[in-house]
Amino acid sequence: MLEALIPYIRPPEKLIADLPVIGPLKLQVFGPLVALGVILGYHRCLAFAKKRDMDEFVARDLMFYILITGFVISHWVSVLFYFPEDVARNPAVLLMIWNGLSSVGGFFGALVGFFWYLRKMKQPYLIWSDMLVFGLLVGFTLGRLGCAMVHDHPGAITDPSHLLAVGPWPGGEYRFDNGLLEFMYLVPIVLFVHFVFGWAKSAPGRITGLVCVLYAPFRFALDFMREKDKLYLGLTTAHYATMVILAAGVYLLFIRKPRPEDLAYAKDSERIAKERAEADKKAAAAAAAT
Repeated sequence: MLEALIPYIRPPEKLIADLPVIGPLKLQVFGPLVALGVILGYHRCLAFAKKRDMDEFVARDLMFYILITGFVISHWVSVLFYFPEDVARNPAVLLMIWNGLSSVGGFFGALVGFFWYLRKMKQPYLIWSDMLVFGLLVGFTLGRLGCAMVHDHPGAITDPSHLLAVGPWPGGEYRFDNGLLEFMYLVPIVLFVHFVFGWAKSAPGRITGLVCVLYAPFRFALDFMREKDKLYLGLTTAHYATMVILAAGVYLLFIRKPRPEDLAYAKDSERIAKERAEADKKAAAAAAAT
């Protein structure tokens, strides 16, 4: 019988501090990978915005708000729906944003910031959604690599001879690593979206719909392999969320038709032209005053 081709390796971690109430703060490989993902995703979002002549200031502010709401609500969904016993034991865990994240919770947390900010700025939704999906898909993929490195999504027990078996885990068994499986699945999606799909000229909403349709079925199937998640009518929270994501993707990709108002977004060229006109006007007024 073959041994697992993918060994269970736990990268070293360093205890920074053990704080009262909050608990231990550790430096792990997960944190730097997530930070790198955020940085790369941020720059890919700006590259998309520049190519589509989208207002850079709106783009930057939008990313700020969705990152804040995304991380906070991602953590709350993780602890409230998957580990409610941890909250009952120590309610302060709700404030430990670094201690447990839910990808599906992150999606819906980001939506809170997304709709709030764009409604405030009176912007159409779909083109900005495409920008975020285009860039943050990179960040999400690196985040899943971080999950794989720290093995925080143990999957079903499997035979050591399986091609994707990881092990041995601390208990001696061999398992699928759901974080690794998701990372492996996301890499080709990132490459396709960025280097094959015509994102520079696609109709607003198409990138969002495409990624939703590609991601949701895989994540739905993967959640049946989770080791210990709280179930609701036999399904996890992510199962229900991915149903919604898939429905949204099908609508955007196959049903919804482009509308003129989809392109009525704030243009970077218009903002720059306005700023130059105002600067010229002030300069002329100053010259006249002298």
